[in-house]
Amino acid sequence: MTDTTGPLLYTTEIPIRYGDMDSNQHVNNTRYYQYLEDARIEWLDGLNAPRREVGQGLVLLTCTHHFLKPVFHPGVVVVELYGGVVGRSSLTLQHKLYVKGSPELVGYGDVKMVWIEVANQRPIPVPDSVRVAMGAEPLAAS
Repeated sequence: MTDTTGPLLYTTEIPIRYGDMDSNQHVNNTRYYQYLEDARIEWLDGLNAPRREVGQGLVLLTCTHHFLKPVFHPGVVVVELYGGVVGRSSLTLQHKLYVKGSPELVGYGDVKMVWIEVANQRPIPVPDSVRVAMGAEPLAAS
C-alpha cells in the first residue's frame, strides 16, 4: 500500500554516491535504510528535538521498506516523510522514495520508533515539539 495516512512532514534530496552501488550496478538495498535514517535525523534536527545531547533519543523498533524499482548512480534520491501514529512514547513515520526528476515511486514503507532515556534505555514520552509537528496533541494538553 503506497497511500500515506498522515501529513507530509519533510522532504530531502540525497545524492547517490558511486560507492552506494552493488555488484549488480544499482544502489545496494542497505543504502536505502541509510537514506531513510539521514532523512529522519535531518527532520528531527530541524525541529530542535531533544536527543542524545540531553540524554534522550530514538531507537528503531521496526523498519519496513518495499523496493519497487532499482536506483542507479548518478542521481539523487528524494525522500518524503509522512506522519503516522503517535503514541505516548512511540511514533510511526511513513516514507516514499523517488529519483529526482521522475514521478515514479521507487520504494515506500514505514518505521516505528520509541523515544528513550539513553541512560536506562527505558521509554519516555515523545517530546511535544515532535508530537505537534506530526499533527498530534501535546501531552500537556491531553
